[in-house]
Amino acid sequence: MLSQSQTGALLHEDHMATIETLQALEEFLGRHRSLPAVNEEAAAFLMRLSKTLREEVESHFGFEENHLFPVFTERGETGIVMMLTYEHRAILPLAVQVAELAAAAAKDGFDEQGWRDFRDAGAELVEREIFHIQKEEMGLLAAISALVDRETDARLAETYRQTVG
Repeated sequence: MLSQSQTGALLHEDHMATIETLQALEEFLGRHRSLPAVNEEAAAFLMRLSKTLREEVESHFGFEENHLFPVFTERGETGIVMMLTYEHRAILPLAVQVAELAAAAAKDGFDEQGWRDFRDAGAELVEREIFHIQKEEMGLLAAISALVDRETDARLAETYRQTVG
């Protein structure tokens, strides 16, 4: 059995934080089937959601694409890189949209169209991102342990801490 790399452990922690955020979003959507009033508690949640989505998704994807995936490509592992990059291209705009809608609603509340847009994009984000994380947990983390030597792993982990952490 392969031991988990430093980089894999850091990505795993980030995945778990993202799943918590997505579960909170899913619970919020489930509690509010119709246009919710944005009280102080809801506004605080929406601001945290917006901040967390931007930090976790944008920086996490950026680290993978700019630092980790080039290592895989150098080793000839282009299939996983192409698949995950393709998924990033689909997920990132959704995450940004949900973050922007959440931040706007935290300040001004939802109107009917804004709520529909938030609800629809949020539900799609939850579905896509959780499936993506499952793929990374099952495939990417194992691939890091198998393909990345200790020195490169230590360098990647330090880069992750500096750019994401």
